[in-house]
Amino acid sequence: GGVFVDTIKRVQDLMQARDMNLCVLTKNADIVPTIQSTARRGGQLSVETIERICQCLGITLKDFFDSSYL
Repeated sequence: GGVFVDTIKRVQDLMQARDMNLCVLTKNADIVPTIQSTARRGGQLSVETIERICQCLGITLKDFFDSSYL
């Protein structure tokens, strides 16, 4: 099960590592409602949403899914 990434938690970890909060991310990517509703459902973020978060954070999709990368 090492392939599974909790995308919601991952976004939070990456933002914390950069001292970014959801407000900062929203201004940049306008996706916080998506993150929050997905989190409430216990679902996972779509690749499209993750790509937008990556752009906002200045990282690649590969970085996002590399759990050792912060």
